[in-house]
Amino acid sequence: MKERFQLFYHDRLTGTLVAEPVYAETFLYWSYNTALGRRMTDLFFRQKFISRLYGWLHKQGWSKRKIKPFVEAMQISPDEILRPLEDFTDFNDFFKRAIDLSKRPLKQDPGVCIAPSDGKLLAYPSVPSNQSFPIKRANFTLREFLQDNSLADRYANGSMVISRLSLRDYHHVHFPDSGVPGKAVAIDGKYYAGGPYSLRTLVPFYTENRRMLTSFDSDHFGQIAIVEVGAFTVGSIQQRYEAGRRIAKGAHKGWFELGGSTVVLLFEKGSIRLDEDLCKLTQAGIETFVRLGDSIGASENDRHDANS
Repeated sequence: MKERFQLFYHDRLTGTLVAEPVYAETFLYWSYNTALGRRMTDLFFRQKFISRLYGWLHKQGWSKRKIKPFVEAMQISPDEILRPLEDFTDFNDFFKRAIDLSKRPLKQDPGVCIAPSDGKLLAYPSVPSNQSFPIKRANFTLREFLQDNSLADRYANGSMVISRLSLRDYHHVHFPDSGVPGKAVAIDGKYYAGGPYSLRTLVPFYTENRRMLTSFDSDHFGQIAIVEVGAFTVGSIQQRYEAGRRIAKGAHKGWFELGGSTVVLLFEKGSIRLDEDLCKLTQAGIETFVRLGDSIGASENDRHDANS
């Protein structure tokens, strides 16, 4: 059973290929790789009320007892957790935990765009507006993803970075540059799981899942679309910034409630040169674990080494 998914990613910090622990692996395999499981997913598990119910249950006091086994199973480093495990009131309280941000130093060069979250990254230098293509085991179409033709035209042939947050990761989102953010706009949808758990079919994760889109007028990379994508068991996406108010690079934007999630950044054509190592690994079909504050690319006007 443990070999069914065989999910691996490249850890940029250590330079090694790492096996990703998958929580509730048996259930996820059944849900996306058996006829009955896929049927139940389409009829039942992808519906909003299931994820909301799951989130509510894990805000109850009894769920606190799941925290320690989860930390052990998902190999979460206790050094980054600011509070003792006993101090969390429930499982969701732990899931949306803050971390010691001194362990996530920001690349301060203004010509460097930083990762908005901890996550497994895929980097695409050019994304067409109409063409559909698979990302891991999910479908992606820019127009369907944005649900806005004018925005799709704006970002046509621009660059895209996808950060997939697994259950073990820090689930807060930060701004990748300084600038002025607009209001977050909700795009309603379903709640498919966000990981590459389907081995035979493509899942409409990017075009059908609930998501929130923020247009961000950045200081060094033009307009950036920041899109938080919910997933199975994600109760809600919280925004904690003020639209129209200037923010600093790395400022806190918001967080996901319980559940694995994804953050997508879209850049206008010619506004960024994505880091070469991320692009090469993406071409090879390998995600790269990049930590909040690390470089993901540079302004086309700046020379930059991703590992400097």
